[in-house]
Amino acid sequence: MIRAPALALALALAPAVAPLALGATASLPAPAGVGPGYDIEMSRMIPMRDGVKLEAWIFKPSHLESRAPAVLELTQYDIDGGRGQDFKTFVERGYVFVQVEVRGRGRSGGVKSDDIGLQVGRDGHDAVEWIARQPWSDGHVFMYGGSFVGMTQWHTAAQLPPHLSGIAPYVPIYPGWDVPNTNGIPQAWSAVIMGYVSGRTLNDDFIRSDYWQKKMLEHYARQAPFRTLDDDIGIAQDDWWMEDSRGRKLSFMKMWLDHVGDEAFNLAAQPTAAQLARMNFPVLTATGFFDDDQPGALHYYRRFLRDASPGEAARILLVIGPWDHLGTQRPQKVIEGLTIPDSAVLDMNELHADWYDWVLGRGPRPALLRDRVTYYMMGANEWRHAHSLAGASSGGSLALYLEDPAGTPKDLFHSGSLVRSKPGAEPPALIVDDPRTLPELAVAQYAADEDLLSQFRAYEKDALVFHSAPLPQSVEVAGQMRLALIVESDTPDFDLWAQVQMVEPDGSAVTLGEDIRRARFRDGFFKQELLQPGQVVTIPFTFNWMAWRIPAGARLRLVLMPLNSPNYQKNYNTGGRIGYEDPKDARVAHIELFHDRGRASVLLLPLAARAQ
Repeated sequence: MIRAPALALALALAPAVAPLALGATASLPAPAGVGPGYDIEMSRMIPMRDGVKLEAWIFKPSHLESRAPAVLELTQYDIDGGRGQDFKTFVERGYVFVQVEVRGRGRSGGVKSDDIGLQVGRDGHDAVEWIARQPWSDGHVFMYGGSFVGMTQWHTAAQLPPHLSGIAPYVPIYPGWDVPNTNGIPQAWSAVIMGYVSGRTLNDDFIRSDYWQKKMLEHYARQAPFRTLDDDIGIAQDDWWMEDSRGRKLSFMKMWLDHVGDEAFNLAAQPTAAQLARMNFPVLTATGFFDDDQPGALHYYRRFLRDASPGEAARILLVIGPWDHLGTQRPQKVIEGLTIPDSAVLDMNELHADWYDWVLGRGPRPALLRDRVTYYMMGANEWRHAHSLAGASSGGSLALYLEDPAGTPKDLFHSGSLVRSKPGAEPPALIVDDPRTLPELAVAQYAADEDLLSQFRAYEKDALVFHSAPLPQSVEVAGQMRLALIVESDTPDFDLWAQVQMVEPDGSAVTLGEDIRRARFRDGFFKQELLQPGQVVTIPFTFNWMAWRIPAGARLRLVLMPLNSPNYQKNYNTGGRIGYEDPKDARVAHIELFHDRGRASVLLLPLAARAQ
């Protein structure tokens, strides 16, 4: 680089040139290959309808002279301007990429006092329309992003901005449906997200460090009330807050804890049926077999199919592959220890750009998206297509009934069985749930790297294990596995965890699905009903959607045990107020699991449709 004094000397020695006319400017095109290939408008403040201004970073193709379509990312995360460099794919394809920070983040005005959805939807509408008014805009605005950012797309779409040309939400959270509770069980992870976005900065070191994991484990070991978890991690109570009925500021986490099971509160911000019916733009959505927010992603999808007009329902496309939450956004070769076939390692940004081009009529339909549903069949290692999500399944199922002549399986090596026909007269299995025990301390010590290939859970002393016989021939499954456990307990409430694994002939295993259930929410997580003494009930489990060819010689393994984890609010089995039970009042639950002919507990695997 020429330093300033040398530059001055060079200018002094340069040949004289004709002076510019007054007011004229000189601008020459840069040689090919010089420059970054894009221009940035940094930290532009854009107004919302109520006068609050949101921070926007605008990325354009270099020296853009014509009007161009835009891609909007409305986010609480990427506050440092283009974090992850996602904008490059779209700018290289001729789009303007606009990254807008939600209220209370970065330089954006306002505060994080939202119920996750209502305000962000209105702001999304205003951002779309602001973009459409810019001199560089051709009036077409798409949206982009996953998780919270996927949610911002659905909630913006519900506000029906006239210039919204399409949304592409992947792994979107569905507030009140899959966060901050799982089937009615509050998630500790909510406190971690609050720490990640605490204040106006992006606290990457907080996520990368083991601080939050150790604080959650410490909180668990102390048997501390769940309502204090955010305080223990260090969350400011007036950072992301909501106002209760008495006008008090409560942290978002405490407010939602006080409304577990309250449908009106939990779903207050969701798009309404009337809004979904009026949407008139295409949708591309994606999720993964192991995505924690798959229930939310598919709930948006199914509600749209139900409430949208037939013409618009035909324009929603779904991609579902062998990925977890982060892996759906950026598929990698290894997902939680599981090696993914090369054909499943997609460039999601390129897929989105191809889809945007197709919607605008400036490119062909992406080859991968040849039908309304695109899904990956693991084992066969190929993409398949269906006209509907249900169309990926044949409609039939493989029923495997729980069986153990002794009643309770002893351990992994003396397990119960999963059989094709209902068992005869058998005593029930006994699950003992003592919430005062702390089994996860051992897990943290011996299985900290637990992943999809881990078999640690099957060895735990509280686990009940059931195995099928080796399959005589390969079986393809596609859909959601279901498990119905017929039980009776001597406590008014309890939690159970279930895992289904495929065990290969060589003894290796991979987890096909996991689910957790709370007895009081057995008929839906907006319907609380405590158990009565002597009452026999069915606890239904529904696992994530997946598609897998299970090879001949493999076996299925079902692992059942009490849910006792720092990742979720602990149930002390008293039937008391969720998150406010006193550990001193904890009750040991003795849960009888029936598996006889009259009360047959069963695992159902959905059989796949014939490959098209």
